Amino acid sequence: MTALCALPGTVVVQAAEPAPAAVVAAEQEHPYFADLPYPVWSKLTPEQALKDAPVAMAIARQRLDAIRALTPQQMTFENTFIALGDATRELEKVTDYLRTRASTMDCPAVRDAQAALLPELNNFYSGITADERLWEVLRTAAAQPWVQELSAQKQRFVQQTLDSFRDNGAELSPEKKARKVAIEQELSELTLKFGKNVLDSTNAWEHIVTDLAQLEGMSDNWLAAAAADATAHGHGTAEQPAWRITLEAGSATTVLRDCSVEATRKLCWEGMSHIGRGGEFDNAAIVARVMQLRSELAQLLGFATWADYKTRDRMVGSGAKAMAFVDGMMQRLEPTFRAECAELIAYANTCTGVKSDTIAPWNLRYYLNEYTLKQCCLDPESLRPYFACDRVLEGMFSIAAHLYNISIDELPTVCLQPGQSCPEGKVEVWHPEVRLFAISDKATGAHLGSFYLDLYPRAGKRAGAWMSPLRAGAPGRDGQPHEPHLGAITANLTRPVGDKPALFSHLDVQTIFHEFGHMLHAMLTDTELAGHWCSGIAWDFIELPSIINESWTWAPEALALYARHYETGEPMPAELVERLQKSRYFMPAITNMRQFCLAKLDLEMHANYATRFEGRDIDVASAELLTPWQVPSGVAEPSYMRRLSHCITGAYAAGYYSYQWADVLVADAFRRFEAEGILNPAPAAAFRKAILSVGGSKPAADAFRDFLGRDPDPEAYLKAAGIAR
Repeated sequence: MTALCALPGTVVVQAAEPAPAAVVAAEQEHPYFADLPYPVWSKLTPEQALKDAPVAMAIARQRLDAIRALTPQQMTFENTFIALGDATRELEKVTDYLRTRASTMDCPAVRDAQAALLPELNNFYSGITADERLWEVLRTAAAQPWVQELSAQKQRFVQQTLDSFRDNGAELSPEKKARKVAIEQELSELTLKFGKNVLDSTNAWEHIVTDLAQLEGMSDNWLAAAAADATAHGHGTAEQPAWRITLEAGSATTVLRDCSVEATRKLCWEGMSHIGRGGEFDNAAIVARVMQLRSELAQLLGFATWADYKTRDRMVGSGAKAMAFVDGMMQRLEPTFRAECAELIAYANTCTGVKSDTIAPWNLRYYLNEYTLKQCCLDPESLRPYFACDRVLEGMFSIAAHLYNISIDELPTVCLQPGQSCPEGKVEVWHPEVRLFAISDKATGAHLGSFYLDLYPRAGKRAGAWMSPLRAGAPGRDGQPHEPHLGAITANLTRPVGDKPALFSHLDVQTIFHEFGHMLHAMLTDTELAGHWCSGIAWDFIELPSIINESWTWAPEALALYARHYETGEPMPAELVERLQKSRYFMPAITNMRQFCLAKLDLEMHANYATRFEGRDIDVASAELLTPWQVPSGVAEPSYMRRLSHCITGAYAAGYYSYQWADVLVADAFRRFEAEGILNPAPAAAFRKAILSVGGSKPAADAFRDFLGRDPDPEAYLKAAGIAR
């Protein structure tokens, strides 16, 4: 299943009738696909995955054989289209749970298991869409009279299945099908290596500071965390302390923002510049080959470019229209962007006393933060005492509970080693820091789903934040609610230090609200078919629920519910809230232009690689493309594509523009909340009904119109940011 904001995915399966006796017996012996409310993580070892995956594939093949054997007279919606999705139910559990372990607790055994399973899994899944008899059954079933009598959701599912098969090469010649399998196999190996290089090069860098003067400007909270990290890694003593800087979230990035010592900032920037660059971790050749293969695969499937292939079923409609959106927005931003760059460089010149028309990349975040502090009178660190982790979670959950008429309750958990027994009344998790929450509907009392919460960085955990859908709850029958969904939120937020609670930055707060927005989308989906859960949703629409949920991290009415001092319980002062709001759209063009640059790089690589990049140095070609749209730096910078996992290993290839596309939708949709009251359950109920509950069961444009009664206003975000009037 696709992890939103990050990981590569697979198809959501449609639950069907209870498993036959043979499957039940297999489940008892193979814990990866045991039919239990929650996975038994202590049994889900890499070694067990190697045992369970072949059995799951054998079960799937038997089910696929049953579909192939159908005659037209025997065909029904249930034994064709539903049965197809259900065929891989056990195998999806193996791949999803192993991927969860790989992204949260990476180790050699997990890597070896993934590498061992990859070729067989690729061949298996490629074989499904390449199977001529299976394709014949589906086409024949789709032409039967009973299809016209199906509900709108089921008819959409039929068409989505046919489109998916066609887009995956069902109508290719045998020779082209074989080439497709070979391309997909090589792509899987390359993207796996890319992700390992990013993680390993991130983990390989550290800098130990023994002179506190080199960390001038860093907060007490950051210094305490860095000192504790140094001690844990054998550096420093009580008499001679040391501070450890890493490339994990909140370490080097915070130095780049806060440290007043330029040499230290430069050192951290250089460290970050080596992610996916140089030596055994260099990703340049991998990116080049990935782009070549994706281009070939797209053309093999009948599309001009990979961007066209990936955007065909999205709101934007084509790669050209996605590019036009990005280019058009960059042009709209340009006058304001140029003015902001000049203003920021002038400020930096004043601070340094040196006349320059550029600002070095290791100085950009620092002077942007300093200028924001001066103009908005806001020190980001002054917000942390008001954002203690548990209080933020409590506030976030209480807002969602109030708006969407749900309840959110934490469940008791335990982390076990293989062979240990789970105490009665507790649920297993994969790491002691992982928590588990259940969501129920207040109106019906139904358990809608549960989700894991893994908040803090650690060795072996992938950077970033994402939501992973793990299991779709089977739709209810005879008026009963659907079975509970299951998902996970993974992040790398500020962890607690000593006896203090974790004190979040405002960016941390935005991040957890964002991922919880994805989770609400998953948990509140209530469709006829489990196959429409977190699947079939236009990828440039899927960020709407997550980004709109960030709105409750800015509004005074919402902040009043959870932004309270961790020691005194006093609410965040009104003047501090006002400064925070003022900072939201401070220098908005610089902030947005960076995101549009990433979107443009992504689209250009996936649409015009042969003409713009092939045979050239990736850093030089990327700079040539983006330098006109970046803050003048005067420094050669590595291509961000070397480490942009979203677009290489994740689901955002030719889709990074989706974040900016969603910003437009959010700015427009949130107007209704503002007009009716952001804590008013009425617009939230409408949002739940029109957007959250429908999953992929209807086109995104229709869902948006159901909520606002019209098409989106393309100027909405520019107006909200004050760039357009």
